[in-house]
Amino acid sequence: MRYPAVIVCIGLTLALPAGIGAPATAADDAPDFAAIDRYVQGEMDEQRIPGLALGIVQGGNIVHLRGFGDADQSGRAVTPKTPFFIGSITKSFTALAVMQLSEAGKVDLDAPVQRYLPWWHVADAAASADITIRDLLYQVSGLSKGAGNKYATSGGVGDDALEERVRSLASVELTAPTGKTWQYSNANYWTLGMLVQEVSGQSYETYIEQHIFRPLGMDRSFTSEAKAKEQGLVTGHRYWFGFPRAADLPFDRGGLGAGGLSSSAEDMARYLVANVNDGRVGGTELVSPAGMAELQRKGVPTGLEGVSYAMGWDIAESNGIATIAHDGSSFNAHANVVMVPDGRWGVVILENAENSPDEFFGSRQMSAIPFGVTSMLKGKEALPRGSSGTLWAVYGVILAILALQVLGIRRTVTKFRRWRTDPQRRPQGRVRTGLALGLPIVLSLAWAYIVLAALPQKIQAPLSALLMGLPDLMYLLVTSVLVAVGWGGARTVWAASILRSTDGPRPTEPKTPQPVGV
Repeated sequence: MRYPAVIVCIGLTLALPAGIGAPATAADDAPDFAAIDRYVQGEMDEQRIPGLALGIVQGGNIVHLRGFGDADQSGRAVTPKTPFFIGSITKSFTALAVMQLSEAGKVDLDAPVQRYLPWWHVADAAASADITIRDLLYQVSGLSKGAGNKYATSGGVGDDALEERVRSLASVELTAPTGKTWQYSNANYWTLGMLVQEVSGQSYETYIEQHIFRPLGMDRSFTSEAKAKEQGLVTGHRYWFGFPRAADLPFDRGGLGAGGLSSSAEDMARYLVANVNDGRVGGTELVSPAGMAELQRKGVPTGLEGVSYAMGWDIAESNGIATIAHDGSSFNAHANVVMVPDGRWGVVILENAENSPDEFFGSRQMSAIPFGVTSMLKGKEALPRGSSGTLWAVYGVILAILALQVLGIRRTVTKFRRWRTDPQRRPQGRVRTGLALGLPIVLSLAWAYIVLAALPQKIQAPLSALLMGLPDLMYLLVTSVLVAVGWGGARTVWAASILRSTDGPRPTEPKTPQPVGV
């Protein structure tokens, strides 16, 4: 469904709170928003994204809003007011809340976490006493990515879900010295969410609603999935072999401070106005200019070339343009925010699908769209979309493994039939017999360990999360494991029965020559 610019302008003029301007009138040197819309629509078509919402701001103004595609299977059109999950962009909201409490004199960013949460600790008691709030904000506490992904498929929704999640860190071992190594971990922002709750005396949800959503007029933004659904939350999708399929997945209230808020493109544009406008929207000041600058200041290097981490933001360059950005990836939705200090531009893109296989093994094509828009805003061509060749190569390798397993089964069946009918073909001696019986099952168990244990450990996510986030790849791999272990066990039993058997044709005795009659 298309939304002519005049309709969007009229609607926003009526709806925007004081201090946030309506979309600016096009000028000769203004960006070509029609070209940007065509670019976004083309990327949607190429990537088969079901629904997308776009918002662009400059300084104190929302200058462009647009909805594309379908919000759900009914064909309901996406509009700038349609709520989407924003994933880990939530971290910037949590960091903003902490900064507000800091400026109110309630939190010292360099104080130990235990000053405000005396019961909080990890497995190392000494390190627990040293970890500061700033360490959590910059993701240098020593908590690992794996610790933050442990509950990625949890569906905890109780009022104590956040505290239970944070208390679960008591047994977690740090994987790096505190303050030394950047590790992106949701566990850092669970703890910050709990800090906001404890210091403010309000639930995390209530604080965000009253101190960020309400002042900005973000009335289509939600801390509750149930409330968002009442207001038209999109249906999420996961990709299977390059095609999106609808997926309604568990909502994790315990991890809300790290990722779980939902919002519309229009509301996120309001949020961006505050972020590019020194923390102010009209007469409302969320934080001081100094506080907003501190949130967006380079904090620590991430280890990725040219990328540093601020407080809930990535600081980097794209196509030669300095950016402050963050993405939000859940298993069935994707979101990106990009800000350009030069010109005070802001871009938000919300999508009701997540192509985790491409994001993980491919060219991160979804994440490239907002940076393409950013390039166009700055008068540059959008960078060419990368290839998903690596992803398809991974599919090819896994399918080749399955094909080799099937061919191996056929070959073994033929060989065992020959063993049964011709004992001379059977392995002789203990070593050869032992290899024939034991090696296949050992190899099968080794393959099972690689897929079910080593791979999750390497990726730092539980198997359940990989099955939820990379369903096509992981179900192929799990199928391969089941084939390997199932056939490996059956093969061993069958081989043992044949090798114990004395059945088979017996050697033919030579006939005694009969005397020839005289």
